[in-house]
Amino acid sequence: MSIYTKIKKYRTKAHMGMIDVTKDFQIALDEAFKEKNIKNGTITDFTTGGVAGLTTLEFEPGIVYTDLKKAMDIFSPYTDETGKVIHYKHHDTWHDDNGSSHIKAALLSPFITVPFIDGKLTIGPWQNLTLIECDTRDRNREIIFQVMGE
Repeated sequence: MSIYTKIKKYRTKAHMGMIDVTKDFQIALDEAFKEKNIKNGTITDFTTGGVAGLTTLEFEPGIVYTDLKKAMDIFSPYTDETGKVIHYKHHDTWHDDNGSSHIKAALLSPFITVPFIDGKLTIGPWQNLTLIECDTRDRNREIIFQVMGE
């Protein structure tokens, strides 16, 4: 078994900003094939930091710009109906305003693993691999792509 690792940087937007990273998965697979001749196996994508996550979703405007943010705000709202930032116990510890961000990120995952066959991802046509920023401010993120296989 061979392993290929790549790190890529992203600039994310606050409050559920989303980036479709599907093409970057495929680029990492192409590079793994060129450098290590890996054709079949799994690729794992891991994002560092406590308030971002990864998922698969149909990357279309309704979901990306409205629906998912609305759903996550039901579970963990940032502000109340008057626009005031809601107080979370996390704020007492770190004196910041991103308690809701940590809860949202906990509902996601910091990693995702996808099998690949003959160098191609085994995802459906409407299944985009997506980085989601849950923090209350724009952030610089690193994603570690690790390809394992033969």
